[in-house]
Amino acid sequence: MTLTNRQTEIIDTALKLTAEGGIQELTIKNIATALGITEPAIYRHFRNKSEIIKTMIRKFDEGVVPEKEGMEGIAAFIRSRIRQVTDNPSLARVMFAEEMFLDDPEYSELLLSMMHRHKNVLLRFFQEAQERGEIRRDIPADLLFRLVFGPVRLLIKQWGMSNHAFNLQAHGEELLSTLRKILW
Repeated sequence: MTLTNRQTEIIDTALKLTAEGGIQELTIKNIATALGITEPAIYRHFRNKSEIIKTMIRKFDEGVVPEKEGMEGIAAFIRSRIRQVTDNPSLARVMFAEEMFLDDPEYSELLLSMMHRHKNVLLRFFQEAQERGEIRRDIPADLLFRLVFGPVRLLIKQWGMSNHAFNLQAHGEELLSTLRKILW
């Protein structure tokens, strides 16, 4: 997804407002005020609030499918997620708070679709890793997905909720190292 500089500013501001005050704080007026521009200026870049929310969700979907295989693909996926939220901390508080979007079926479907795409990528990586003997073969790939990505999500969520009180990348590497030991 290619955004203009102003669209990126709008999305980053929308993420920040949502992270700080919940989805109810995400209004065109609040975005405009935070950016120091008029409300009509927002509409030159996005048709409506719904388009802004969809773009926020899609932004989380960017660049998370590494061109690796097996265990290296799994590690690259985890690192890309951690790097993505480290670069934009509001993502950690918004995108792993799916309950914010449950009242709108369109947003829920968009999030669910993204989750399934990510799961399918990781399932392929787990299967490749098993075929190569990089990880245990006695655990089904879908269970491996839950065993690995659950702790990753929890780590990112804790980092976001603690207001970034620890080095997420260092803890991510420690988690990845521990997961490798468990899965071997």
